Amino acid sequence: MRRVSDDFGKGLNVSPEAALEFEIQGERLLKRVNELMSAREDISELLGMNPLYIMYDNNSNHLRFISNVLKLNDYDLLARTLPWVYKTYTSRNFSEDFFPEVLKTWMEAIREQLSLENSEQIIKVYEAMLSSHDLSVKTSEDALIGMNVDEQWKAIEQKVVLALLKGSYRELQEIALGTIKDTRSLSDFYLKVVQPAMYEIGSLWQTGEISVAEEHLATSLMNRLMASTYSMIDTVPSHPRRKAVVLSSQNEYHELGARILADLLELNGWNVSYLGANTPVSEVLKHLKKAIPFLLAISVTMSFNLDHTKKLIQSVRFDSDFKGMKIMVGGLVINESEDLWKRLGADGTASSAAEAVEMAKLWWEERE
Repeated sequence: MRRVSDDFGKGLNVSPEAALEFEIQGERLLKRVNELMSAREDISELLGMNPLYIMYDNNSNHLRFISNVLKLNDYDLLARTLPWVYKTYTSRNFSEDFFPEVLKTWMEAIREQLSLENSEQIIKVYEAMLSSHDLSVKTSEDALIGMNVDEQWKAIEQKVVLALLKGSYRELQEIALGTIKDTRSLSDFYLKVVQPAMYEIGSLWQTGEISVAEEHLATSLMNRLMASTYSMIDTVPSHPRRKAVVLSSQNEYHELGARILADLLELNGWNVSYLGANTPVSEVLKHLKKAIPFLLAISVTMSFNLDHTKKLIQSVRFDSDFKGMKIMVGGLVINESEDLWKRLGADGTASSAAEAVEMAKLWWEERE
């Protein structure tokens, strides 16, 4: 994904105190922004005739995302996300003028609600976004979720996408049954068909060509398909000490990548506990206490869930019971940044499930 500018964020530095006040006062800020924006006479035009609740949801996501950016002091993440946000909003008929107006409204609320010293630091971040508006509009033209498809698998991948859009589970089963014959072909089906097909579904949602309900239906169908196809293959005997826990971050509902990794690890002889999506940090820690795995793999797709990921990693690092546990992070937002995984405190990251399996294997072989 293209970023706004290589110069974006230079000189920006928000103190931990300012980031904390922004987070603590978040709900008051959000309420004030919604009040000011909804009271505008031109709000319908700015929203492209979308209902107000969509703006409220978007503003809530903005609050969580900016809070993460400020706590991590990661303005490269912000620069990479802005074009995607612009593309998603404008594809749903939001006016391009909405962005500068809502940013100025956030600045007004921040000046009202936060201390002078802290508000001045955070206002500079909003000024940077505001000054990048024209470039954000321009770069949004290329800000699409996407994944290259192996030519050998392109025809099958397109059949899967069409079946998902039709909502036909029977067609998906027929495609899978005609493709998957052994462990290798199951792995290829996951990596070269399932993943790019779901990226394409994501792009269709991003551009407004399909609804949220249709995107959710496609995800549900794919989860059903993966459950049925995995049972077709005999698993490899697992090593009793080669344990892994795989999950999506708290508040994260995108679980396909984590599920693929869990299945591939099992196919490679790992004893896997797959905790699925949106597992609270406290519950993950309880499970880790019982399992004491060698590997913890966390998937995070949405940038506003990074704080939950960091909290989980820090909790593991501070507990002596988990000494030596390897932590891997992955997902769309992680892949968009070169060193975000380091700032989260992980031991490594992988750009694909196949790469993650190889990294886990290497770590196991290098263990003391």
